[in-house]
Amino acid sequence: MQWRLFLPLTLLIWLIMGLLVVYMVRHEKQVKRENLELQLRNVNTTIIKAYEEGRDLQQVVEFIDDYNDNTTLDALRISVYDSDNKLIASAGVPLVIENPQHNLIDEVAEVRNHDGVDEITNIRPAFVDHEMLMLNTMSSNDGFIQAMAGTPYSVGVNRALSYDSMVWIIVGIMALLSTGIAFYLCSIVSNSIYNLRNFATLASEGKINNITDMKFPNNELGEVSRKIVRIYLDKDKALERSKHEHEVAMRAVKDRELIKRQTSNNINHELKTPVGIIKGYLDTINSDPDMPESLRRSFLEKAQAHADRLTQLLKDVSSITRLEDGTQQVEITEFDFHDLVYALANDIEVSHMGGNLEFSFSVPFDCMVKGNYSLITNALVNLVRNAANYSKGTKIELNLVGQNDSTYTFEFKDDGIGVGDEHLPRLFDRFYRVDEGRARKAGGTGLGLPIVKSTFMAVGGDIDVKNVDPHGLCFTFSLVKAGNQGPLPSDNQNPQSPE
Repeated sequence: MQWRLFLPLTLLIWLIMGLLVVYMVRHEKQVKRENLELQLRNVNTTIIKAYEEGRDLQQVVEFIDDYNDNTTLDALRISVYDSDNKLIASAGVPLVIENPQHNLIDEVAEVRNHDGVDEITNIRPAFVDHEMLMLNTMSSNDGFIQAMAGTPYSVGVNRALSYDSMVWIIVGIMALLSTGIAFYLCSIVSNSIYNLRNFATLASEGKINNITDMKFPNNELGEVSRKIVRIYLDKDKALERSKHEHEVAMRAVKDRELIKRQTSNNINHELKTPVGIIKGYLDTINSDPDMPESLRRSFLEKAQAHADRLTQLLKDVSSITRLEDGTQQVEITEFDFHDLVYALANDIEVSHMGGNLEFSFSVPFDCMVKGNYSLITNALVNLVRNAANYSKGTKIELNLVGQNDSTYTFEFKDDGIGVGDEHLPRLFDRFYRVDEGRARKAGGTGLGLPIVKSTFMAVGGDIDVKNVDPHGLCFTFSLVKAGNQGPLPSDNQNPQSPE
């Protein structure tokens, strides 16, 4: 792979450099030639100007010859002819063109009056006295004189027109350096491609550990290679997570089925008790027509009480099932929680649902929350009844204890006997009772606290329970803040109920 990249790339580099060098050499020669031609034209221009100024042309020619000593034009030859082709000034051997293909008079005529000066601008080599010269001719505006300046192709002129041989050394060094760089770059690219091929092989064989040990160069191709490896590993991890989540989901389904079976068994058990008691009382009444009226009335009242308990049980089962299964569409509105708690305090006082417990609260005005007014009211009523039936305390209180950007946190607590720590994790389980006998005697269905938890979960909040010092039970629950709430206490305030 490396050589398949290196050889074509090297040939391309050498071709480009060769073409570039050829162009540079030719361009350098052309520039030097044009520079020499310009010097010859300047000589003739100076002579024509001196003629127009009426100066001695021989002195001018000698001055120009002396001026160019020890220069490229060291062998400069100058000849000035008048219109009769008579030599009137010269330096060096007079210039006479012997090659009939380069007739000066014809060439001058071709470009006469060009830009106000008659001259041959295209300077071409000419043979003079069998010697090759670089020659330039120029005529005055009146055509009376013709200046000729030429220089033979001597060693100095050839050197001036040649290119610097150092360019080949530089080109050679650059070619070797470019070849080395190309070899190095091709090795990097080929190594990256080789690693990618190994990665594909290891990936197809499922050897993940070997893939993680692969190292790629710190370049763009290496970065792409590392991203491909990360994508593969992420995909593999995603598959593992999906498999794990599927297993968790299957376990959850199984656990849910188990809970449903346990719930069904508990419901059957809870239904059998009041149904059996009601049937027992009714069978006793029907089997004894001579039963005293007072005893009959007592049996009927007890049967009625258990029928009421059965009705409440069925109602609670329906409520918690709809809440937890999501079949009941909970309508969420915004309302002032202070107003709800204030109304609850009045209901407790009028209906005596709290028994002998004294209820107090500390919730600020304009405590706007999101939820379902009716469901939250029923949940708080369940907490009040739970405390009245089982706490054996003297007071209950509901306080705002904290808040953040999205929720309020409240506490509902009593000063009763609390429960054992081993019972706390199961207080929200369906049909769970701390004291089976005492709970049944109090007429509970075992679904009050599960309904409370399901209610707060359904409106976006949460609830937890703990024992408090020195004694009592505390339910901590949260409610979502309304979008536009009024003035609220700061986070560091913990409102407390009055003593």
